[in-house]
Amino acid sequence: MRIFEEKQAFRQWWLVLILSGILVVTGLSFFIGFTGFQTENLKYLGYIAVLFIITMFWIIRLHTRIDNSGIRTSFEPFGIFKKSFKWNDISKCYVRKYSPIREYGGWGIKGFNNPKAFNVSGNIGIQIITKDDKRFLIGTNKPKEAQRVIKRYQEKNKLK
Repeated sequence: MRIFEEKQAFRQWWLVLILSGILVVTGLSFFIGFTGFQTENLKYLGYIAVLFIITMFWIIRLHTRIDNSGIRTSFEPFGIFKKSFKWNDISKCYVRKYSPIREYGGWGIKGFNNPKAFNVSGNIGIQIITKDDKRFLIGTNKPKEAQRVIKRYQEKNKLK
């Protein structure tokens, strides 16, 4: 296998439950009229904001690709948050188990200005350590496939 490609979505049962609960409560307050806003137009804002957040969680995907040029990851479809690592910039790369909450404070984009991790679910990730000792983790649900492709390029590029 020469290329590893994975797309992951935010689909945890507890996240769906929380967002659905928020949508129901917001919807009820919207239809019953207990929003607390005096201006008629402002009461729509909360409901629209909740719908927007739920829609974002539903369509955003973490896309990871490992190939001959290196490792790339981004949140799609917008591609706003991107990270890429060329093989000659990487000193170590391996798949490992991690604690999302303890190590990174949860899932998502962790370390906003200087991202340290992109993850959407689970507790297994691709750990990248650059030659200047910067660390970055990409969550994966396909650890065996990822490790197989990483091993191929480690041998080819003489990495640890």
